[in-house]
Amino acid sequence: MSLSNGRQGRAVWFVAVVLCASVAGVATLGWTGAPDAPTPDGESTDPESAAVPFDFDFYRQNIEPMFARPRGYPNSGGRPACVMCHTWQTSLRFALQDMTETPDGWTWTEGQSQLNYDVVRQLVNASDPPSSKLLTKPLATQAGGEGHTGGNYWQSMDDPEYRVVLEWIEMLPVEQHTPPPEPELDFEFYQTCVQEIIANPRYGQLSCSACHAGGSIGFAPRPANGTSWSETEARRGFAVMQRLIQPGNPVESRWMLKPLHPDGGGSYTHNGVRRWQSRDDPEWQMLAAWVRGERSGSDCSM
Repeated sequence: MSLSNGRQGRAVWFVAVVLCASVAGVATLGWTGAPDAPTPDGESTDPESAAVPFDFDFYRQNIEPMFARPRGYPNSGGRPACVMCHTWQTSLRFALQDMTETPDGWTWTEGQSQLNYDVVRQLVNASDPPSSKLLTKPLATQAGGEGHTGGNYWQSMDDPEYRVVLEWIEMLPVEQHTPPPEPELDFEFYQTCVQEIIANPRYGQLSCSACHAGGSIGFAPRPANGTSWSETEARRGFAVMQRLIQPGNPVESRWMLKPLHPDGGGSYTHNGVRRWQSRDDPEWQMLAAWVRGERSGSDCSM
């Protein structure tokens, strides 16, 4: 079986898992509610809670269940559970462990939860909790979110789930949970080199504009004059592009993974063409250097 077929099999398998979970209720993953905030001496005001919100037990009881919670059927207005994409798409930054079948239902073992915990901690920013990816990705864009292929789970910052996650992040030690500064993407390089790639499909392939000319992922607007982008059009495409890129991290950037073949480490969920077969492609390498903040100006050499 090829890698691509194997991933297809896993995708089907996880659909079955989540559908079963929606009936069984994922009973082993309970919701305890957030304990009272600690007092200045570090003691919780909740006499029944010995754990503070940032510890592993609190995460496992209150945060992790959200990732497996059924949220309705996509074809009837619902959204897929996190595990529908974030277990088998291991190239994503938010890559969860496969769930384990037990007599009580599908769950994560303690060891699997620890691995998930280590991943989730990389998505928080205790210095600026509301900017944490764990909060901005599921949040609706009109409420300050940054867009999410899997849809919006929270329509506002008042959502109870959002508040629990925010409280947990606010209690994390700042010195251990503050990501390094992200490099800035150079606009001149984008306008000179990246747009050249967007505008010129490889032989036999559709251009990016065929699908991405508008909308929330409209990073390739069609030039009004039919040949080249104006400054305003370029700025608009650049703004969208920034939502699809994780600065400093090309292997966690959707724009770098979607056109990359799955056998080469790309994202499985892309209905369009696969421009690059592997990360060794010189064009992919050039763009990766730009995402890492290593390329700027108008030099497009590979």
